[in-house]
Amino acid sequence: MSAKRLIIVGMGSIGLRHAGLYSSLPHLRVEVCDAREEGLAEARAIIPTVPTWNDYAAALDSQPDYVLIATPHQMHADMACLALEKGVRVLCEKPMSHRLDEAARMVDASRTTGTPLAVGFHLRFHPSIVLLKAMLDSGEAGKLLFARYRVDSLVTLENSRSRYQAHLPGALLMDYSHGLDLLAYLFATMTADVHARGIPGSIEGFSANPLIISAILAYADFQVELHLSYTGKPEVHCLELVTSKYNIRLELNGSTFIRHRISDGRAEDLSPEYERNRLYLAQWQAFEEFCAGHPTSVCTADQAVEVNRTMAALLETLNIHSGTESPHLHSNRA
Repeated sequence: MSAKRLIIVGMGSIGLRHAGLYSSLPHLRVEVCDAREEGLAEARAIIPTVPTWNDYAAALDSQPDYVLIATPHQMHADMACLALEKGVRVLCEKPMSHRLDEAARMVDASRTTGTPLAVGFHLRFHPSIVLLKAMLDSGEAGKLLFARYRVDSLVTLENSRSRYQAHLPGALLMDYSHGLDLLAYLFATMTADVHARGIPGSIEGFSANPLIISAILAYADFQVELHLSYTGKPEVHCLELVTSKYNIRLELNGSTFIRHRISDGRAEDLSPEYERNRLYLAQWQAFEEFCAGHPTSVCTADQAVEVNRTMAALLETLNIHSGTESPHLHSNRA
């Protein structure tokens, strides 16, 4: 069977990671696309023989099997819709877009063309998340009462090639939208009363609006605290749950999974093996199966647009607007 062609567009840090990783898969022929010659040069330094494109439309006209979009959030919608219109299957890095109306346009394009579109919320494939979801779905974990998702990461600003966080309002929510996807994926709900506070600021020469966000998402039967910032070094990335049976803590930059029994306080270490690249490989396999019509855990366009809906509600409470959106999309409910 001949190798299928994958064009990865956007040679920032995540695009380069994808290119290096997927070029090792024998059934894929990886090509890269970037309007910046320095981006293509970085890709060639990793994969010396990689075919390169500096014109995205021309790359799509060559009829690849897949495109992986790893450009800044503001570029996702136009790039994804163009690919979908040409019948190219799309895996788009998270979030779908910086705006809810643009995300909805991507969903419409996928439905109209019948071409698969998925979004790269790769934490669904973290072994600790896989284990936690199994515990929640089976009832083993007990009734959920409270959850806290926290990310503090200066390294996100340090690794950003385009520095879009300095001029894109609400970029903090977009960079760390994994937490919003995990809420829907793990708890099968997105309806919440949203209350958020954020502050703009600068750290180590990097600026963002907001630099720090604290939010409460109040669901019918449980509550979630969301804390996001660009300030942490070393980086903190964790998910904590309180259920009727356990206190659970996951460290998502590694494999730590600790649960304490409520009944006797006994600690159990359930930490699985973890290697970051395996998450991306598992996601790509799930995406290929999704494109073939099989049910998988990959984040579908319909699921991803709900993350955008929650982001829009949070941005509304913060009185931060990432662009022009239809008035009816603004709400304090996600």
